[in-house]
Amino acid sequence: MAVATCASSLAFAQDNNASGLEVLEPFEVIGSKQNAQKLVGTGTYLDASDLSPFFHTDINEILNQVPGVYARGEEGYGLFPNVSIRGVYEGRSSKVTLLEDGIPSAPSPYSDPSAYYSPTAGRMQAFEVLKGSSSLRHGPQTTGGVLNYISTAIPTERASHVRLSYGENNERIGHIYSGGSETLGDGTFGYLVEVFDHRTDGWKTINGTATHGAKDGEIAKSDLTLKLGYTFGADNGSYLEFKAGRTDLDGDVSYIGLSKADYEANPYQRYAATRFDNMDSDQTRYYLRFLRELTPDATLSVTGFYNNFNRNWYKISKVHSATVGDWVSVKWDNTAAGVADTKSGVTTDADTLGILKGTGAGEFKVKNNDRSYYVTGIQANLDYQYENHDIDIGFRITEDDYEKNAYTEDTYTSDGAGTFTRTAISAKAFSSNVSSEALEVYLVDEIDMGDLKVTPGVRYTELDYWKVGKGWKSFDDVLIGAGATYAASDDLQLFGGVHQGHALPGPGGVHATVPLVEETSLGIEIGARGVIGEGIGYEVAYFHTAFEDLIVYSNDGAGTTAGQNGEATSQGLEATIATDLNDLFETGVTMPTQLTLTYTDATFDSANGAKKGDVWSGSSAGNDIPYVPDLMLNLRTGVELDKTSIFLNFRYSDESYVDAANTAKIGKSGILDLSAFHNLTESAQLFGKITNLTDEVYTLGRLPDGYRVGAPRAASIGLKFEF
Repeated sequence: MAVATCASSLAFAQDNNASGLEVLEPFEVIGSKQNAQKLVGTGTYLDASDLSPFFHTDINEILNQVPGVYARGEEGYGLFPNVSIRGVYEGRSSKVTLLEDGIPSAPSPYSDPSAYYSPTAGRMQAFEVLKGSSSLRHGPQTTGGVLNYISTAIPTERASHVRLSYGENNERIGHIYSGGSETLGDGTFGYLVEVFDHRTDGWKTINGTATHGAKDGEIAKSDLTLKLGYTFGADNGSYLEFKAGRTDLDGDVSYIGLSKADYEANPYQRYAATRFDNMDSDQTRYYLRFLRELTPDATLSVTGFYNNFNRNWYKISKVHSATVGDWVSVKWDNTAAGVADTKSGVTTDADTLGILKGTGAGEFKVKNNDRSYYVTGIQANLDYQYENHDIDIGFRITEDDYEKNAYTEDTYTSDGAGTFTRTAISAKAFSSNVSSEALEVYLVDEIDMGDLKVTPGVRYTELDYWKVGKGWKSFDDVLIGAGATYAASDDLQLFGGVHQGHALPGPGGVHATVPLVEETSLGIEIGARGVIGEGIGYEVAYFHTAFEDLIVYSNDGAGTTAGQNGEATSQGLEATIATDLNDLFETGVTMPTQLTLTYTDATFDSANGAKKGDVWSGSSAGNDIPYVPDLMLNLRTGVELDKTSIFLNFRYSDESYVDAANTAKIGKSGILDLSAFHNLTESAQLFGKITNLTDEVYTLGRLPDGYRVGAPRAASIGLKFEF
């Protein structure tokens, strides 16, 4: 049984070799749309049928079509996603397990999981989102869920792809890859070379002054990927794959947003002093993966991996004016519960705002936030089928290091007449180093009893945390869960499950003056999926997650300081309906249509005291969790003719609070996108799209440090060639 999704698959994807060995399986957490319909929990597999109608490069835009996922944008290009699944803390996606090809991709997944790096969405061939009891196999964070980016696979035959586009704000996107598979010796050798490049002048204007002209907030991001694969022997029962990749980012992006008054005057502006702000980062990634079919019933996968991420965010940190008399941190200003927060974080001092604008006299410091992250590990899993048992056992051993490097901090003066002058450079010593050594083991057994399948599982985690000057501290726990599916008929499947989850305290947490303990959760979900009538596929699920010892990580970008914020509950409904309207109304043309809907009630169950600069503090029992709207929906439909296709996508998000004290909200938004495609030849396609067709002005949020607006209307056009 499979829910109708109007799905297609990538023709070049390497699904299996001659013996049927599924070489992509270890890279994936779901595997296909068909597999998603067999999960004991809920999950979404986004393939070419979901991605190609709009070719979004912003992961936040892509995730809008997934029920139960709340993605808050920041700078408008998906560089620093804030992803929540089913109501968990969304700051820098730190409560979601982020993977690329099944390997941890967060800069420091155990020591500091804040995602200042996210894999480039535009170069991926698929995405997987896993929720509920099915996510027990994957860690380290298990309270939320899993987001797995699946990179371009090695083609089974020679193939090349070129996709080039140009859009407003001088946006240029290029995606090129070439690869293939050839007989070599007794086996088959495969290769892939891939380049992805994205550059834009940005759609915000950094204000000018009498001395300094207005300027764009330019962004340039480039990716290089190499894959080499080899299938051994006449039986094709073994496969070895190597991947190397690098991502470079140079972005004139700022932590500082806008005050309420300035946002209302012009939401697409930036303060003149932020012209110096810049993020310069690079990420390299390597893995070597071996897959062996031991017997027809047993398959082994072993992967060694190494990731390195370096970032230097040069950004304004403090401002000083004569009236204030002391240096003021430029960050969220949290007011007491019940008091309207109208300044929203930049500052409550008019003189300080004047310095940022260049109209007031004073000083400001711009700090090189220089960080390095290293992740090394090995993971393996054995899938073994014995009678009516499908047993999956696996482990991961990981070491990650997070270093705050020596840096410089520059002081600039503002003369109040529009001139900024750098007057001092101060060197700061190496400030911190933390490390984590992790062992994770899981065992999941799918027991097939005919129409009923039951899947119990257990996960063990052992961690040793180290912090400079503090030494080592250890942590371990065991999580259990179980799920089941029941085929009530050929067109109806029931599913449900219950599972424990955790969010890890990290080295900084366990070594704090008041040490943090792990956050724990208990999640329950029940649902149904199937087909109604003439090919209307559906899935509907109810979820309920109870959190205890809620962890908030220290992160200025998320507006939080480290601590534990009591208890919370998130519950709601998720629904997906998909069909081809031609099957229902005999329109004579293919009309793939899908509606996803999420209703969520996410609230704090206990009060916690307000802490200055922390948007997740100051809650009262019953307050809403920040940035979790009650209702979200995404509706997509299209018309596919012989050579031409047109698609419309509408997404709606309800209003939501911006802090735990529930002092203020961001409003509702409804965004409409349009795209069109025309096949010029069998190998050439002309395409175009307009995002935010109605040019709606909508607020993304008030983090970090002030109001931030979503992208305005933007048009682009391009060509795609496949050989």
